[in-house]
Amino acid sequence: MSADIFMPIIYLICLLILIGPRFLETNSSFKQLLSNLSIWALIVILISLGYQTYNYFT
Repeated sequence: MSADIFMPIIYLICLLILIGPRFLETNSSFKQLLSNLSIWALIVILISLGYQTYNYFT
């Protein structure tokens, strides 16, 4: 497998290691954690749809 596959995976893992503990610390209650995760999921879905739409029309 080439670096085109491994580098984004390594980058994502490093990002989760750096951001994860602080994210879990600030979201002490379960309700707040679910709220923040749903916001992030919505952002990721919108970016993915925008990217796919852009590729479809170009």
